[in-house]
Amino acid sequence: MLETRVVNDMTTVDHEVNEMVSGGCVNEHIYLFAKDEELTVRLAAESGVQPYRIPEKGMFESLLSKFTSNSEDRMEQMESLGLTKEMVDSLEREIKDGKIVLVCDK
Repeated sequence: MLETRVVNDMTTVDHEVNEMVSGGCVNEHIYLFAKDEELTVRLAAESGVQPYRIPEKGMFESLLSKFTSNSEDRMEQMESLGLTKEMVDSLEREIKDGKIVLVCDK
């Protein structure tokens, strides 16, 4: 069973993670999705959850990713967790608006 949460800002990520854990989620099964790769990795590390799996990139791809969106990678990751296409599209819009998405695979 999947549980999703949309978090409005960075300061409430820990609170939402704790709520998910007390609801039966395990930190290792909570994935964090944010607009920026560096923010994703930092927030995931600070809150003890998993960043979505950012694919390994060569030097050219790393440079290019500074100027392009990584939304396709995020969307593929969310779909691989079992979210429907409609849900993924909705969550991606939230991420593009600057919100943070947590997904727990219970």
